[in-house]
Amino acid sequence: MNKSSLLFAIISTLFAGNLLFAQEKADEKQRSFVVAPALSSSPGFGNGLGAVGLYFFKPNKQDEVSPPSTITAVGMYSDTDSYFTGLFGKFHLQEDQWRIIAGMPVGKVNSSLNVGAPETANFENKFWGVVLEAQRKITGPWYTGLRLTSIQQNYNAKNLAGQAYFEAFDVEDTHAGSLSALLSYDSRDNQRYPESGSYGDTIFTYAPAEFSDSGEYTKLDVNAASFHTIVHDQILALQLKGSTVSDDAPYFEKPTLGSRGDLRGYTPGEIVGDHSLIFQAEYRMRFTKLFGAAIFGGGGGIWEDSFSSEDLYWNYGAGIRIRMQEENRVNFRIDYAVGEDDQNGWYVSVSEAF
Repeated sequence: MNKSSLLFAIISTLFAGNLLFAQEKADEKQRSFVVAPALSSSPGFGNGLGAVGLYFFKPNKQDEVSPPSTITAVGMYSDTDSYFTGLFGKFHLQEDQWRIIAGMPVGKVNSSLNVGAPETANFENKFWGVVLEAQRKITGPWYTGLRLTSIQQNYNAKNLAGQAYFEAFDVEDTHAGSLSALLSYDSRDNQRYPESGSYGDTIFTYAPAEFSDSGEYTKLDVNAASFHTIVHDQILALQLKGSTVSDDAPYFEKPTLGSRGDLRGYTPGEIVGDHSLIFQAEYRMRFTKLFGAAIFGGGGGIWEDSFSSEDLYWNYGAGIRIRMQEENRVNFRIDYAVGEDDQNGWYVSVSEAF
């Protein structure tokens, strides 16, 4: 961990605390809208600053069964000249019989990866995408549905090591349109900070050659998480997830450590494979109505053709939580994670890792 990352994390904590106190006062009359700093000090994105807004609402005020629907807008820029913007919506309709998700991310990430070469692999990745998903309740907590995705990825190597990285992992500009079939189970008592229940999904993705520049490919993702109240305001969260892609899958579809909450502490893109299996455990605590903390750890494997002990990785870490809004259990999360080979990173978000 370098000094600038540590200083950034301290400033982030102080800034977040001051802002969230003001937010709580502003929400005394209307508690359905949350604004927070979008702060980043992650290994992949760099030290960034922006804003995130969350709007919680009920499409039908008479619907007392559905969880609140959410519209999220985010914009962020980092010291690596990276940026991310997005507009996302999750809608719970007709007493939670229907769950609709829509999203439009746009961004650029400048990566500098340590991949065993004399110099870091430097390259730029620009992307945009559209995601539409609809799930229908089958029975009880079971849902099934479809997801449509269209995404454009463009890459530009900044040095010879970056070009070598492109050749090693078949990194190339690509557009992919895919259709996914989903089966999910959700008995959580809350969407953002569960204290009990379980969540799991199985997603099979198919991209036909007509809509994928890299050719026809498939991907399978499986995820299961459970949440257990040990004592009052202390939660044990467990997660097991895996992913596998076919040979022709584009680079952005391949599993990589450190992305999407998988084994925090690793830089996305440095450890890449065709198959992954990850386990994580997190102990979440609330000390007061405003402040809490978490300790976490995990391990797993990521490999290409065959698995060996060299494909195993682990992590551990801790973080603080600042409760932004009690009604929807919105937390401001600041985590520090450590992996193998001096890998580490800070993570700042308004949602839990899983």
